[in-house]
Amino acid sequence: MDSNSATPFAIYNGKIVSRGNLWSDVLALAAQLPDRPYIFNLCENRYLFCICLLAAAARGQICLLPPAGQMAVILEMLRDYPGAYIAREHAPQQAGLDWFEVAAPNANTTASPPHFDWQRIAVIAFTSGSTGKPKPCPHSLNTFKTSAEMAVSSLGLAEQQLLMLSTTPPQHMYGLETSVFWPLFSQLVLHDGRPFFAEDIRQTIKTAPWPTLLASTPTHLRSLIKTDAPRDNLAGIISATDTLSEKLAGETAAILGQSPREIYGSTETLSFASRETLRKNLWRPYSGCRLIQDKSGQTRLESKHLPKAVLLQDSVQIEADGRFAVLGRDQDMVKIGGKRASLTELNRRLKDIDGVEDGFCFIQENGRLAAVVVSQLSSQAIRLGLQPYVDEVFLPRKIHSVAVIPRNETGKLAKTELEKLLAELV
Repeated sequence: MDSNSATPFAIYNGKIVSRGNLWSDVLALAAQLPDRPYIFNLCENRYLFCICLLAAAARGQICLLPPAGQMAVILEMLRDYPGAYIAREHAPQQAGLDWFEVAAPNANTTASPPHFDWQRIAVIAFTSGSTGKPKPCPHSLNTFKTSAEMAVSSLGLAEQQLLMLSTTPPQHMYGLETSVFWPLFSQLVLHDGRPFFAEDIRQTIKTAPWPTLLASTPTHLRSLIKTDAPRDNLAGIISATDTLSEKLAGETAAILGQSPREIYGSTETLSFASRETLRKNLWRPYSGCRLIQDKSGQTRLESKHLPKAVLLQDSVQIEADGRFAVLGRDQDMVKIGGKRASLTELNRRLKDIDGVEDGFCFIQENGRLAAVVVSQLSSQAIRLGLQPYVDEVFLPRKIHSVAVIPRNETGKLAKTELEKLLAELV
């Protein structure tokens, strides 16, 4: 962490907050928190989220980050963590919940960082639930610190003062890493908002006091390149949560003037590799990370930011120099007519078709492939768009058109939402 208390750390409510102000706010908030073991940090403002997480850590409380903000999900998790309370800016709609109102003390004074137990569990993040029940993933502050330092160093951001603008909520691991912990352990500056619409993103970048690094998703980039795109003051683009196709990367580079960099990781591992999509197909691990594969083909990540090796959920192919290709998850592979294909790859090809706004493929009960799309194109036109890239057996026999696909803030489709959508198809 930068020891200079006058160094800018964040923009909060349009004003610059120094690192000394940050720690003053953290200490003041820590003194106000109730004495409880767990805290659900549901703050939407990114600066308030940040000081709430750090204040809880200073008090020895574990910050719980749910996979979704719906109150039904929170209520379900509260049963697993007795003594937990909710922290947010506004009262929950549901009455009777134990909650704490988070407001920035906005101290004009400066302070030094509080004492942290760096090795103690500070955060329990939960997987997205896209493949089933969310899984708890505990991490210490030291894990986040070491990971952030590896990431910004590997991406050439360690000495750059850029505004870090994220379209992903801080409760999601991608948003948490890039927009909270990267600024905390570098010269990057935290932006307190989460612009969702393309015009909001454009205006934020255009009016930012520093050149801006945009951390976004393929879903957001698709919408952003359709607008009056923000070329000026945009210093770089980071993408994650879904595969960035070469087509979308090329369009993004041409329209926004920046070639996107993808980062790769998971809630269990944090990010640990990157690639520039238009130049390299292989992922390069951050310095200090390496993948180890056993005889059965299972792959584990060994890294100085993790207390022990972590088993990857993806199948990968590792090159002699340590770079690797992601082949997909075992449950992602489909077999039809003796041939195999990845649903992720099929989805990527589907969404790359001009005229398809969104879409995904799935296996029907009869074992045949089908698709759901948001598009005005005919089913035949969509099949023709897939034909040059997809084997005949993987062309969807049935294509359903819907008005919208219910994705979450990171562009993912949770298993429960997927099942509900498929049940409604006729």
